[in-house]
Amino acid sequence: MAEDTSLEDFLDGGDKSEDGGENGTSARDETTETESEASDAEASTDGVDPAVTTYAWSPDGAACAECGEVVERRWTQDGILVCGACKSW
Repeated sequence: MAEDTSLEDFLDGGDKSEDGGENGTSARDETTETESEASDAEASTDGVDPAVTTYAWSPDGAACAECGEVVERRWTQDGILVCGACKSW
């Protein structure tokens, strides 16, 4: 390739979109945003399980609930945090 292409060659040269909105937004874009916001507000969270921790890291170390060894990294097993040696993979 003899000549490099500038990023400016890919710009349309204006701040307005083809639909005539300011800052590159169009009336159609604004309608879509409003519709998606409404559907998100109406979304039901029934039946969704909350997130649970599966791993913990402590920079100073913390005791394993099984063996008591102080380790930096622990994983959840049966509701308690255990070290890698006690974790049944």
